Amino acid sequence: MSHAQLMEREFEENLCAELAERGWLYEDDGRPTGWDVGLAIAPADVLHWLSTQYPDEYEKAVPGDLVDGQRADAERKLLEHITKELAKATRTDPTTGHPVGGLLGVLRKGFSYAQIGRPAAKFGPMMAFPPANPNLTEVVEAAESVRLRVLRQVRFDTKTNESIDVVLLANGLPVVTLELKTDNTQTVNHAIRQYKEDRKPGRSRPLLAPGRALVHFAVSNDLVYMTTKLQGGDTVFLPFNQGNDGHAGNPPSGTGSSSNYLWREILSRATFMRVLKDFALFEPGKSGKKDEGRLVFPRFHQLRAVERVVADIEANGTGKRYLIWHSAGSGKTKTIAWLSHRLIRHMSADSKSTFDSVIVVTDRMVLDENIRDGMNLVQSSKGLVVAVGEKSGAKSPQLKKALLEGDHIITCTLQTFPEVMKLIEDTQELRGRRWAVVADEAHSSQSGSASRQLKELLADIELDVEEDDIGADDLLMAKDSAIAASSNITFIALTATPKAKTLRLFGTQREDRWEAFDTYTMAQAIEEGFILDVLTNYSTYDMFLRVKSTLEGEESEGEIQVNTGEAVSSIVRYARLHPTAIAQKVRVVVEHFQRNVSHMLGGQARAMVVTSSRMEALSWSRKMDAYIAEKGYELHTLAAFSGSLTDEDGESVTEVSVNGVSDVGRAFREEGVYRVLIVANKFQTGFDEPRLMAMYVDKKLSGVATVQTLSRLNRIYPGKTAPMVVDFRNTPASVQKDFKLYYSDAHVDGDVDPNALITVGERLDTAGLYTHEEMDAVADAFLEDAGGEAIAKALSPIKNRWSGQRRQAVLSKDKAQKEFLESFRADVLGYRNAWQFLSQIVDYQDPELHRRAILTTLLARNLHTDGSDYDDSFLEGVQLSGVKLVPSAINEDHSLSEGSGEGVKLPIFDGEHTGSAAPKRGPLDEAIDKVNEMFKAKGVDVSPESVSGFITTFWGFLDANEEAVAMAKNNTVAQLKASEGFSGAVGLAVLKTVNESKEIQSYMTDPAFIGQIADIAADALHAEHSSDPDAGSEAEG
Repeated sequence: MSHAQLMEREFEENLCAELAERGWLYEDDGRPTGWDVGLAIAPADVLHWLSTQYPDEYEKAVPGDLVDGQRADAERKLLEHITKELAKATRTDPTTGHPVGGLLGVLRKGFSYAQIGRPAAKFGPMMAFPPANPNLTEVVEAAESVRLRVLRQVRFDTKTNESIDVVLLANGLPVVTLELKTDNTQTVNHAIRQYKEDRKPGRSRPLLAPGRALVHFAVSNDLVYMTTKLQGGDTVFLPFNQGNDGHAGNPPSGTGSSSNYLWREILSRATFMRVLKDFALFEPGKSGKKDEGRLVFPRFHQLRAVERVVADIEANGTGKRYLIWHSAGSGKTKTIAWLSHRLIRHMSADSKSTFDSVIVVTDRMVLDENIRDGMNLVQSSKGLVVAVGEKSGAKSPQLKKALLEGDHIITCTLQTFPEVMKLIEDTQELRGRRWAVVADEAHSSQSGSASRQLKELLADIELDVEEDDIGADDLLMAKDSAIAASSNITFIALTATPKAKTLRLFGTQREDRWEAFDTYTMAQAIEEGFILDVLTNYSTYDMFLRVKSTLEGEESEGEIQVNTGEAVSSIVRYARLHPTAIAQKVRVVVEHFQRNVSHMLGGQARAMVVTSSRMEALSWSRKMDAYIAEKGYELHTLAAFSGSLTDEDGESVTEVSVNGVSDVGRAFREEGVYRVLIVANKFQTGFDEPRLMAMYVDKKLSGVATVQTLSRLNRIYPGKTAPMVVDFRNTPASVQKDFKLYYSDAHVDGDVDPNALITVGERLDTAGLYTHEEMDAVADAFLEDAGGEAIAKALSPIKNRWSGQRRQAVLSKDKAQKEFLESFRADVLGYRNAWQFLSQIVDYQDPELHRRAILTTLLARNLHTDGSDYDDSFLEGVQLSGVKLVPSAINEDHSLSEGSGEGVKLPIFDGEHTGSAAPKRGPLDEAIDKVNEMFKAKGVDVSPESVSGFITTFWGFLDANEEAVAMAKNNTVAQLKASEGFSGAVGLAVLKTVNESKEIQSYMTDPAFIGQIADIAADALHAEHSSDPDAGSEAEG
C-alpha cells in the first residue's frame, strides 16, 4: 500500500471513529459484511426495523411459521420490493408537501406490500424522528431505536470490486456516500472527478442511481462539496463549506482537519436526523414531468442560520431580534421556508408551542409567490400554510380561522399585511399571543413605520391599573414599553443588503458594534459560483454638455436673480432630458447591445436601462424605438414606470399605453420578443431574471441602491459569462466604494443618541406654531379613531398657521422667516423618522413624546412646499449648444478582493437642524457657468469662462478628493503646503478643470500661478476639514 493510500486510510479511519462517538454504529471497523451490492441496502438492519416497529404488518409479509428456506425467500421478496420503492420517481403530495415514493417517501411515509394468497401489509415510515414534544414517549423510543450505521469501502457495482470510501445508512437504507482525499496527496477536486468519471450510474450500480442516496460528499482535509444527483460529467457539485472570514473555504480547525465540522456537527446523530426530518426535500422539475426533479440537501449556511436562531431562542427565550444577512444567490427562499417550519413546530421545555403563529412578510407579490412555493416544498400537514391574497385579505374566513386556531404559517406581502394586522387588532382572542415574524428583504419593509405598526398591534399590553382608570397616556406608555420590549414577538429579518437602520434595529450587539446574527457574504457567493461578479466588465462614458443663455436686452446683463442651487438642478434636468443628449446615449446602447449582447444565451440575452425619472424613461423608450426602427433591427423594448405622466405634447401616458401589455415584468421574462427593459424606480430590486446580460445606467447611484441595482445582473444561467455594465453617470471608484460595504462585512459602529428625539421635540414645541392643547387635540382624535374629518379639524389650525406664515414670507421676501419655517418642516420630518426608529429600541416611558410623534406624522403629510415661489421661467433662455459622448473606460475589471471594513453609517439623529442650507443667490450667467463646469464641458464650441467659475469647479474637484481631504484633516497648513502629495492633488484638480478658455489656459503653464492656487487651496481645505482649524503658524513653528 502506497504512502498516499495509507494517509487516506488514516483519514477514513479517524472520520468513522469520530462518527461512532456521535451516535453512529461502527462495528468490525466498518467492514461491509452485511451489505447487499445488488439491492444496495443492508438487509439485516432493514428487516430489524420492520419486524420491531411493525410486527403485525411484518407477520403478513413474512409469516412466523415459515421454515428457513421459505422465510429467507419471503424476506428476499420483501427486500426486493423495498428497492423497487426506492427506485421509483419521487412525487409530491400537493396538499401536504409529503414526498411519495423514492428515498424520502420510504423514509417518511413508508410503503405497501401485497402478495398473492396473503393479506397486504402496510408499513409505516422507515425512520422515526425525535418529536418536538418530548412527552410523546413512544415516538422518542422509536427514534432512539433507529440504527444509523457506518460502512467503509462499500462495493457499488455488481460486476466489479470498485468501492466507495464511506457509506452511511439509516435502518439499512443508504443516505450518504463520501469519497475522501487527503490534501497531502490529492485535493477535493480529485474526489469530484472520481464521482463524475468513475461513479457514473448504471444498471449494475443501484447505489449510484438518482434518488437512491440523499447526498454524495466529496471531502478533503480542507474542503467539502456535495451533490444530490450523480450523472457523469454533468454532475453539479456545490460547496458545503463554512466560509472563511467572509470568503469561500473553511477556517483552520485547531483540532484537526478544517472539514471536520462535517462529521463532528452536521453528521452527528441529532443534527443529521433533524436534517432528514426537517430539511431534506424533493423539488419537482418546472416542466411537471414525473421523472424530473431533484433531492435537496441544505447548503451549510442555510442549515447554520436556521439552527442558530432556534438554538438562541431555546437558550434565551422569545422576544429577540435576528438579522440574517445572506447575499443574493444564497437560496434565501428555502431558508425562509425551513426557518418558518422549524419555528411553528418548535416546543418549549414545558411541551407548549413556542409560537402561536408565524407570519412571513415579503416586500412584493412576486416574492410572496416565491416564498409560498418554497413553503410548499417542505413537508407539512394540510392547511398549515395560509396565504393572504391581494383580493381576500382580512375578509378571508380561512385566515381568521387559521389565526384563531394557531399553529399556522401566514404568508403575506407588505401591501396585504395591514389587513392581517387589522384582523388581529379587532379579534380579542388574538391578544397576547406569541408571534414569530419573518421579514424578507427587511431593509425595505420592516425597518421603519411598518415595523413599529406591526409591533404595536402584536405587542402583549397588560396594564397595572383598573380599566376605568386607564387614560390615553397610560395606553401610550404601555404600548411604547411593549414595543421596545415586545417579549411576545420574535423578529427574524433577512436581507442581502442591510441598511444601517436595519443593522441597528435587528442586528446583534457585539461590544461597540451592531452586526448580523448570521452572515453569508457576497464575496463567498461569488467565489463559490452562486452569483456572478458584476464589476468585472465595466464601461463608463462621460457626457460633455454645453449650455448657454440666449436672453437678450437687459436680461442678458447678468441681473436676473435666481436660486443658484435650484437653477443648477433645473438646468441639469433640462440638459439630460434634451432629445439630443438622450439620442447619443441611445445610439451607444443599441449598438452595444446589437454587437455584444444580442447573440448571447442562444439569442435570448436581455438588458436593462436604468433611468433617473419617469420622464427620462419615456424619452429613452421613444428615442430607442425610433432608432431601432430607423436601423431596421429586430429588437423590441419595454418601459417600466408607475402611474401616469404628461408627455411633451401634453398627452397623458401610462405604462400600458406605452407598451401595449398589461404586465411588463411577465412580458419581459416570458415573451422572447422583448429584449430591453427601460426602468424608472421599478424592477431595480427583487426582480429575478437570470438572462439579464447587460445593464445601461443613466442614473446617479449611491449606497445600497448601487448594490441592489447592479445585482440584478448577478444571477447565474447556463452559458452566461461576466455580465456587462455601461455607465453614463457613475464612476468605477464610487461603485466600488458602495460594493465594498457589502462585499465581505456589513456592520454599524457605535449607536444613536436617544436624547436627540427630546432635543428636536423641544425645538418644535418652542417654535410657536402650535400649542400643547392643539397637539393633544390632534393626538386624541387619532387615538380615539375619530375619523378623517375630526383629525383634519384638529390639525387645521397648525397647518394653516404654518402655510399662512410661509405664504406671507414669500410675498414679503422675508428670507429669514422663510428659512425658519423650512427648518420647522425639516424638524417635523426628522422627528417623525427618528420616532419610528428610536421608539423600537428605547423605552422612553413618556406619552408626550408619543403624542408629538402622532402630530408630526400627520403634519408631515400636510406641510407642503409646492414650489410656487420658485420661478423657472429663466429656462426659456437656456439652450443646449453642444453634446459630446466620450468613452472613458471600456470593459475594465473592477472586481473586489476585500471589503472596506468600514461600518454602514446610521442616520444622524443628533437633534441638530436638518433643514437645507440657506440658498445662495447669483446671476443667471453664474448658474449656467457652474453647470458647464460640473459637466466639464469641452470639445465643442464654447465661450470663454470666468475665473470665478474656474475656481468654483476646481474647489469641487479638490474637495471630492478623499486623499486630499485626509491630508487636510491630519496635517498643519504648513505641512500641506510642503507636501508633494497635496501638490499632486491640486495639479490633478486643475487639469480636470481646464476648459477651452485661452485666458485660463495661458495661466496653466505658469508655475507661480499654480503655486498660488495650491496655497489658497491648502488654507481653505484645512479650515474646512481640520478638527483644529486654528492650528496655524504657532503649531507650525
